[in-house]
Amino acid sequence: MSSGSSRPQSVRGLYTPPAEEWVFLPPTVSPPAAAAAQAQPAHLPTPFAPEDDDLTDLGLPGPVQLFGSQFFLTALGMPFDVGKTLLQVEYRPRKKYAPPEVRDEQSREASRDWGAEEDTLSNPDEADVYFSDRLVAPSGNFVPPPPPKSADASGYLEDTSPTWLLKDDPDVSRGNGVWGMIRRVRATASEGLPALWKGQVVATLQGVLSTVLQPRIHALVFSAVPSSGAPLPLDFPLTALPHPGLPLVLQVASHALTQFILSPLELVKTRLIVAPGSLPSTPSSVTILRRAIRDEGGFTGLYLAPNVLIPTLLEVTLKPLLSMAIPLVLERQLGISPDISPLTYSLADLTLNIASLLVVLPIETVRKRLQLQSRAPGGRKVRSVVRLRERDYVGVVEAIWRIITEETAAPRKRRMTEKDEGGAFAGVCQLYRGFGMAVSSHVTVFALQLVTAGLRGGVSHDSGWKEI
Repeated sequence: MSSGSSRPQSVRGLYTPPAEEWVFLPPTVSPPAAAAAQAQPAHLPTPFAPEDDDLTDLGLPGPVQLFGSQFFLTALGMPFDVGKTLLQVEYRPRKKYAPPEVRDEQSREASRDWGAEEDTLSNPDEADVYFSDRLVAPSGNFVPPPPPKSADASGYLEDTSPTWLLKDDPDVSRGNGVWGMIRRVRATASEGLPALWKGQVVATLQGVLSTVLQPRIHALVFSAVPSSGAPLPLDFPLTALPHPGLPLVLQVASHALTQFILSPLELVKTRLIVAPGSLPSTPSSVTILRRAIRDEGGFTGLYLAPNVLIPTLLEVTLKPLLSMAIPLVLERQLGISPDISPLTYSLADLTLNIASLLVVLPIETVRKRLQLQSRAPGGRKVRSVVRLRERDYVGVVEAIWRIITEETAAPRKRRMTEKDEGGAFAGVCQLYRGFGMAVSSHVTVFALQLVTAGLRGGVSHDSGWKEI
């Protein structure tokens, strides 16, 4: 058994453990502190840091920065909002539907020879003849002025030609759109350039409150429906979901509920835009809101009044529904992918957004006109820098019918005939005041997207430029 005694000893005692052992930790536990962090690769972008200097240089509280940024953004588009609002609420009747004072004024304008007086007085040789004819001419019979009409509920006599009305001169407006209305506001001495920013503070407050309330209402709506799952972010693309039906309904509901809560501010802004800025009796935004609560059915009347509730629900529901459904229609129904055909997708998106204006603009026009109908006792009217319809509209359908049959969107002339007023199509166009400006904004956004895609480069964006 000599072979058994020659066997080597065990090597178990020769094992020496390494200096650092492997440590297996669950994902929720951080690694040991002694482990050194790996350096960020040079080819990857620097991660975003909330403590960036761009966010801390101002040294202002968060609400102040939010209000300031919203105020600046609102100021950029406020002149166009004012011009569009005045354009949509202005009553432009045909001759047979015009009030008597408007019809008489149009007749005087049509029969007036705009060059006769200048031609006669510009010739010095005929000056003596002109004044001698005036002296020997027989005096006409004295026609007494008509008796004044009865006073309104505030005790003021009705002014048939208010001095605060905007100039309705075709040479001033030089157009029938938003730019023409902006020129009219600037050319009117009682309004001027500052009037293009009426309602600026109210619009800013509405934007700030919408930014603050929207995420909370969004989370509340999703939590109210257990089957919806976890709340999605506000900017989450619905096209990434396999079944986007329920999330679409919930997101539209959150947008509609937010805008419905803020709808009294929209009423105040509309009435503030049309109010004459030159009159000392023109109320402020706080006074407009307080009078509406006092005279028009209380606080609930701001939401549940018939001339406010129905058009508000239509507008705050249709706008987010159309804007969120367009990407779903393009990708699910038409099969157009933004990754494979970005240019085709952008063109189709532009087309559908312009088509959605055919639905949104009539509702928006009717809503603003119904917001100007005061429900105060005594039939007190809202003073406006543009002419409004004397008789109130009954509802949304009746308002659309009256606008189509009674008004015309034909370009204004000094001498308007029935042929110049156009047919039924001119009345339909009256529902789409501001359509050209809205189309221009969509086209501008489309062009900026193309320029941005070209500057960024990349595979997905290069394919879009290849299609050009």
